[in-house]
Amino acid sequence: MNMQNLTKGTQRPYIGSAAWGRLHGGRLTGPEQVLFALQTVYAQLKQSVRHASRREQHVSARFNRIDLARIALPDTSTVMEALDLVHRTTPDWVCRHTLRTWSWAMIFSQIDDLKPDHETLAVSCLLHDLALTQTDKQPVAQGCACFAIEGATRAGRFLSSQQWDHTRIHVVEAAICLHMNPEVTLREGVEAHLLHEAAALDVVGARLGEIPAHILELVLECQPREHFKSHMAAAMQQHASACPSGRTAALWRLGLGRAIRHSGWT
Repeated sequence: MNMQNLTKGTQRPYIGSAAWGRLHGGRLTGPEQVLFALQTVYAQLKQSVRHASRREQHVSARFNRIDLARIALPDTSTVMEALDLVHRTTPDWVCRHTLRTWSWAMIFSQIDDLKPDHETLAVSCLLHDLALTQTDKQPVAQGCACFAIEGATRAGRFLSSQQWDHTRIHVVEAAICLHMNPEVTLREGVEAHLLHEAAALDVVGARLGEIPAHILELVLECQPREHFKSHMAAAMQQHASACPSGRTAALWRLGLGRAIRHSGWT
């Protein structure tokens, strides 16, 4: 059973989608808050079962497939411009988080034998927290209560300036909008799924035990965490307080702060 399906096939866009963000401004209605809480609990139970089963599996063959050379950022003008945008408009800890997210996403793509579009995935990872902090002094869109929805809008404007076609822009926007959902399956697209899995690993330690220690160390040597837990917890708490009807606030009430603090990362 996929809890997200409970909101599909209805007249209202499902929670976390770009269409939902445009309709609701990133705000959960009363019934949606209940549904979102149920989705979160369901996703946590699935993760616990997955973790228990993975401990019993022989996964060395999957680990042997990991090629660290494949986590280099695609050398395209759009990716380089996106990286520059992140450096210019977000604090260093966010920049490092987005780069680690890209690394984890590419590692998971190899472990799970998935074939994302590398440039699209790279841009999604780099820009997914573009609106989490306001160091760039850009005003949040009037009425928007979700940094992921706002970030997707900004990413879309950036990609339009890069002359990307609407289909690829939609993939990036959808991935960024959805990454704050408790679960993003492959039904939502391989890039959206990998962004969610990678960001969840970096923030709350989801699937941390599936990556070999030496690979974790190599990634962290390039992009150290350096008080990331405290920075991210503070940013999430601030956003939850500012937008109490958004997904971040709902997750905070469900224990996001504790999950960050006890993520398994040192």
